[in-house]
Amino acid sequence: MNTTTSSATSFTGSRGLRYPAPDVARGFMLLLIALANVGSWVAGPEGRATSTADRTWAFMSALFIDQRAYPLFALLFGFGLATMVNRRMASGIDAYCQQLTGGFRAPSAAELDQAREQAAVDARRLVRRRGLWMVLFGLIHGAFFPSEIIGTYGIVAVVFAGWFALKYHKRQLAVCALVLVSQFVPVVLAMLFGPGGEAAASGAAVPAPAAAAPTGAGESMASALPWFVTNVFGWFFTALSAAFTTMIIPAAFLGARLADTDLIAHPERHRGLLTVAGIGGLALGALGALHQLLVPLTSAQPWAADSALIMVLGLAGGCGWLAVLALYAGGPTADNRLTGLKRLLSNVGRRSMTAYLSQTAMFAGIFVIAPRLTGRSVSLGEAASAAVAVMVWLTTVVLCAVLERLGMPGPFEVLLRAAVARSERSRTNPFPQQVPDQRTAQLPGQPTSAPVPPAPWGAQVPVAPVPAGA
Repeated sequence: MNTTTSSATSFTGSRGLRYPAPDVARGFMLLLIALANVGSWVAGPEGRATSTADRTWAFMSALFIDQRAYPLFALLFGFGLATMVNRRMASGIDAYCQQLTGGFRAPSAAELDQAREQAAVDARRLVRRRGLWMVLFGLIHGAFFPSEIIGTYGIVAVVFAGWFALKYHKRQLAVCALVLVSQFVPVVLAMLFGPGGEAAASGAAVPAPAAAAPTGAGESMASALPWFVTNVFGWFFTALSAAFTTMIIPAAFLGARLADTDLIAHPERHRGLLTVAGIGGLALGALGALHQLLVPLTSAQPWAADSALIMVLGLAGGCGWLAVLALYAGGPTADNRLTGLKRLLSNVGRRSMTAYLSQTAMFAGIFVIAPRLTGRSVSLGEAASAAVAVMVWLTTVVLCAVLERLGMPGPFEVLLRAAVARSERSRTNPFPQQVPDQRTAQLPGQPTSAPVPPAPWGAQVPVAPVPAGA
């Protein structure tokens, strides 16, 4: 008799040993995200020379933050998706083997393959549902902040759900190579065809702006639309552009690959390798931005490859940050307890969506709502803007610490988890429960013996021989 399957409330499996490195890295990543995003909200001072503090901060930000925060975000996103897939695969294979064998024998190789194949289908559907909900969350968030990134990662999850679930590593590598080639082909065109190609090169390597400034008839049309409609249009094109023309896809695939190793789960076992990766990655990322930074300070001429180098080597910088943060977080402890700054970062990392959306709310309050209520615009330099970003991030740290103290998860994590779980459609079970024959000995005049209870998965249950004449 066919049955239907339903999902559990949690799509990440039962709570057990938790690895601190991903959570700590997410918590720190949100500081980098705040520092990178604050420039989208605040207008710089017009007609006033920048201070030494502003120039120094802009230089350091270009070396270690710009085009580093979002690759780090993508690495952790891919790692999280692959971890979710691995847990769903493990639980799915076990459940389907139970159904195929009834728990009375070990599954055959063919049955194990069947169970693995169906578990992969379930994992693919899970990743795709999660991605679709992230796109919806991103759409709503994009109405307020068109440069938001949740929808972009949702698009990646939807498009490549099967590749994450089935671990198509060769296909992933091919796509990564294609993205890299797409960054440098415009550079080659610039070298071959001169200024026109150079303009194409510089434009191809930079993500589309959140909302291009319209002119002429376009300006009047845009002004007639509500602000949130204009923002949604800007979000749509920004999300698509960022998903397929930046290093987000390669970073997500690399993060998924890391989930199949213990580099992040047990960084204490790989201190030497992670130290080299951390120093080397951050150095490469800084090197990629160095030439463009030196152009206005020296007589050097800009390169057509500057923007592409910043973007491609920005992924190396993101890897460097992940290695450093994994080393700092260390491996899991027996009681899953963290202390000090690690605990605070982990609190934020386990509520990363709530913290990220809270940043938007606070930036909007500071730079949009407050000026309109007071009638005074906010104009800050680079250093002051960075200070505001740090304060916003610290506020999310306090918020997440309070939620941790109360034993509460992030509200948006709860909402996403519930949406993903409850949107799973019931479907016919491909493997009806197998009920073994209950053949028991029965002597004349005696009642039939009670059936043997099911054995644990993989156990061998001996069957007594049937007496002659039974």
